[in-house]
Amino acid sequence: PSKPDTAPDPAELQVEPDASGKLRFNFRGQPWPAVLDWLARVSKMSLDWTELPGDYLNLTTQQSYTVEEARDLINQHLLARGYTILRKGEVLSVRPTKDLNLSLVPRVAPSELNERMPHEFVKVTFDLDWLAAEQAVTEFKPILSTNATLVKLEATNRLEAADTVINLRELHRLLVEE
Repeated sequence: PSKPDTAPDPAELQVEPDASGKLRFNFRGQPWPAVLDWLARVSKMSLDWTELPGDYLNLTTQQSYTVEEARDLINQHLLARGYTILRKGEVLSVRPTKDLNLSLVPRVAPSELNERMPHEFVKVTFDLDWLAAEQAVTEFKPILSTNATLVKLEATNRLEAADTVINLRELHRLLVEE
């Protein structure tokens, strides 16, 4: 449905980090602009978006989260709708993943994937030792999300992949194991 059954509670958007810097939040029928404004505020960052999902967020948490973990959790719900949060400097940008301009996506080294949040959208270039780039695209496309992009770099036998960190960790593991 495009509208929640009941009006969203504005008090849900007043949650602030506690003394330990953690948040415990619940959203019932909150529109995306309100949720993302709240997220930018508690992150002490600016927000940029041109398009958002047309629905609303229902999310009840059972534990407390750091601000970074809260951003990751909310990004997980955006990704399920074909959108992602990209972080650059002090700005959170929400973009549709379809036809995403990859120059906006943060580049990380494969060795940095374990330091990133699982649902952060990043791009990585993998050197291919045992597999041709063309074959790698066919081989690994099924393990990535529908939001992913794989580009073969044939001349240098590398693979450029853009997806969530959790999926790129698995891709990296497979490449290293072989």
